[in-house]
Amino acid sequence: MKLKEYQGKEIFRKYGINVPEGYVVSKPEEVKDDKAVLKAQVLEGSRKKKGLIIVSDNAKQDVEKLLGKCSEVLVEEMIQIEKESYLSFTIDRFEKCVKMLYAEEGGIDIEENPDKVKKLKVENVEDITLQGSLKNVATKLFKIMKDYDAELVEINPLAFTKEGLVAVDSKIIIDDNSLFRHLDLVENKVCLAEDRASMCGFNYVELDGNIAVIGNGAGLVMSTLDVINYYGGKPADFLDIGGGASSERMEEAMRLVLSRNPKVLLINIFGGITRCDEIAKAIVNYKKNNSINIPIIVRMIGTNQKQAQKLLNENCIVALESMEDCVKAAVEVVKND
Repeated sequence: MKLKEYQGKEIFRKYGINVPEGYVVSKPEEVKDDKAVLKAQVLEGSRKKKGLIIVSDNAKQDVEKLLGKCSEVLVEEMIQIEKESYLSFTIDRFEKCVKMLYAEEGGIDIEENPDKVKKLKVENVEDITLQGSLKNVATKLFKIMKDYDAELVEINPLAFTKEGLVAVDSKIIIDDNSLFRHLDLVENKVCLAEDRASMCGFNYVELDGNIAVIGNGAGLVMSTLDVINYYGGKPADFLDIGGGASSERMEEAMRLVLSRNPKVLLINIFGGITRCDEIAKAIVNYKKNNSINIPIIVRMIGTNQKQAQKLLNENCIVALESMEDCVKAAVEVVKND
């Protein structure tokens, strides 16, 4: 999925990369400035050559020209550029690695001068050979690529100004297979999450509460929802992983329900053909490998139950034997938040 320029710049700003001050308009009367750079928010390249970027002394009038070709225009301050460069990170599918691309000269003609672009395989930030402020920006760009599962993160041009480096443009392409982890960037969030769950073989439904629920078996999941409602809680969503779920499927289930940013995760498993210790390992591994900052409350009964509870307790994950106690604990978390 390609992000529009202003969406990419919002991410840049979040990671501390300087971008020009600006705002998005959809009507001429929303323009606040006379002098500004006007940029049509369309998902295509060579916008300046196509007349989709205007450096304007009469922004309120000129913006109408662009709004006839698109629904949104980014209105930005003019900045004094001393020099332009090019910086990006992309997936090299042939070599199956991430590569950094840098050129001392950037701008609209960079694609016509590929010999000026230096390419470097990057596995971690220590591999970035740029120095000073360039390395600082490159490090942040590399982190964005990792955090957002991006296929491409690009700044062209990356401008040298008296105030420092500024990302004049942004281009971010996110791997479609990872969009369920970035639902805040997707307009049709419900369909996307449910489609992803269906692809994984899960039964999944989104609701409007703040307690995420994972269980195995329709009856157990429905009972859990009933008890949550009884004690005054509201489910954010629920996912039925089915019987005999592996640790990999459990981690995928957690990834999906947590993408909606609930305040607590309640897991209720009855281990018949499903091994409780395998589920516990998945919960522990997922928590270790991801930034989980909400409580996880688990109730597991059945095959290898004691081993599972021991593993969870050793990793500071709440494990209770009663579904009622688990629900009470989850509801209490929400009330005290």
